[in-house]
Amino acid sequence: MRAPLLIALLACAASTASAGRHVMQRGETLEHVAKVYGCSTEAVLRANNLKTTLVRAGTVVTVPECSVRVRARTRTRGATERSAEEKAEEALAVIDGTSVVKTARATEIVEPANADDGPTESVGKPWAGKLLNGEVLPRGEGYEIRRPKRAYGASHVVGHLQGAIAAVRALYPDLHTLAIGDLSQRGGGKIGDHHSHQSGLDVDIGFYFHRAPKGYPDSFAVANADLDLQATWALLTAFTRTSDLESGVHMIFLDYEVQARLYKFARQRGTPEADLAAIFQYPRGKDAFAGIVRHWPHHADHLHVRFKPDR
Repeated sequence: MRAPLLIALLACAASTASAGRHVMQRGETLEHVAKVYGCSTEAVLRANNLKTTLVRAGTVVTVPECSVRVRARTRTRGATERSAEEKAEEALAVIDGTSVVKTARATEIVEPANADDGPTESVGKPWAGKLLNGEVLPRGEGYEIRRPKRAYGASHVVGHLQGAIAAVRALYPDLHTLAIGDLSQRGGGKIGDHHSHQSGLDVDIGFYFHRAPKGYPDSFAVANADLDLQATWALLTAFTRTSDLESGVHMIFLDYEVQARLYKFARQRGTPEADLAAIFQYPRGKDAFAGIVRHWPHHADHLHVRFKPDR
């Protein structure tokens, strides 16, 4: 029987653990932890003398010294902290007005980013920016990249995306392939079909279904009666649990009616009201500056996940 993911934040675990240790949260795998801390999965396995990435929640694992390129840092709250309204207004300034419907096969040739160019850097805003030394999302188990030439992102975005997918598949290994839409193009900047997706911080992600709709994952599919609420809820919370990390999720854009279905499912499964209020804008209205997940038109067939820049 499937167990719902909780909104146990990685930042909370990091703040309660001593240097070099991490408290495993429900739904996490060591692969996810490795990505968040900028390590290889093999390094984390060796440090803990383990052969599997599946570890029981509450276990304290050792995190070896690794590259700081994707290392998670808890946020410093101070006088420069913007209000929730300011953040919301900034994030909602320009979002995509249409769903991406064009597709491309994964046989496209993609020029890899040159690691010697230095660390990735997201410059400007998601709707008016560029991406320096972007990291391409590699092909991987459990997901299909619909347009590989638009699969460049900031390093921490690629890491969080891979970690979230791996965490969900660890819980539900029989899931169908997940559709991954656009991140950014190499170098960022304006990209067709989008007003945002310019600085490597945005990614469009399809839903999980009990039966994969016709044409999926080559194209997105609207959340119909076959929407797998458990698996999609797990995917959503795999992202929202990173929201207190400096490099974590900033906001997720999702149709209000789809929000309502997920909210009601999670509430029936016993998710605390405080957690639901932190995650969802629903039921406070489509225009409410509340929750990580916000309504935006034409987002009934995918999640639009926006990450914070990794400063």
